Amino acid sequence: MVCRPIISAIPFSFIKRIGSCKLIIVYYHLVNDEEVPHIRNLYQHKSTSQFTRDLEFLLKHYSPIGLSDVIQRGLDKYSLPPNCFLLTFDDGLREIADVIAPILLEKGIPATFFISSAFLDNRELCYQHKASLLVEKIRQGISPETGDEIKRLILKLDLSFLPLSEGILKVDYRHRASLDKIADILSVDFQQYLNEKQPYLTSSEINNLINRGFAIGAHSVDHPYYSTISLDEQVEQTIISIKQIREKFALDYGAFAFPHNDTGVSHEYFNRINDSGIVDIIFGTGGMLSGSVRSNKQRVSLENPLLPARDILAWQYMRKIYKRLK
Repeated sequence: MVCRPIISAIPFSFIKRIGSCKLIIVYYHLVNDEEVPHIRNLYQHKSTSQFTRDLEFLLKHYSPIGLSDVIQRGLDKYSLPPNCFLLTFDDGLREIADVIAPILLEKGIPATFFISSAFLDNRELCYQHKASLLVEKIRQGISPETGDEIKRLILKLDLSFLPLSEGILKVDYRHRASLDKIADILSVDFQQYLNEKQPYLTSSEINNLINRGFAIGAHSVDHPYYSTISLDEQVEQTIISIKQIREKFALDYGAFAFPHNDTGVSHEYFNRINDSGIVDIIFGTGGMLSGSVRSNKQRVSLENPLLPARDILAWQYMRKIYKRLK
């Protein structure tokens, strides 16, 4: 993020007025005061105090609304109030129930939680979360012979890396089975981790969240980068996950958020998804800039970079203003 001192010196109310964005949609993955092993090597996350300050800032400058309000607006059945925000969370991590929801309930803020259906009830572990756990094991120390064995396996995937942990983190969705082979070499038991740590939400926890007024959406089956899979796979990942989430929790709406981003997604994809009749709204991660598809609502990450919400949103407004003037 460039020119932070300059942006910080400009009153936010002025930036917001010039930026002219009636609705902002923001997202997080995780809030925790402790390090989380399956996340630690992937990205940084905010503490409860940082998250609370973000929420207080949002409440000062915007009005919170729920997913149903945004869906109804898309159907031209509802006019949103000025300066409102929709809060969303990706990946269905257990901290949603343990840490995040209690804070939101206390402050009266609605939110939408997007779930990858394969990870529901801790049945499977996301391949990237596996990679983070493997890096944790390596950092504890391994023998040179073990390191060489892992290097040979990674080199077969045509990955260049230095150090070894970097190579593991580069293993992509297509080659995710290699992570299980590396786990065998390192004696890392992913199933034991799932059983003991319960990193994802359970169905019972999600039903409780729904009963407390929160909304639930789908986040693909098992979290691939859509740019790395075919159109048919993109459609399948989307449709299957939405159907599973809707049926499991008896939802009368269908919401979907792309895992990672919507790079590599064509208009044909949106045509096929819209023709399915089971999705009401789709979310990307493109910030405040509008995408080329009206039904694909772009969101702002309030985790990346790890700065206060004020700085992130000010930069997003400035980015939008700059694009408008070009």
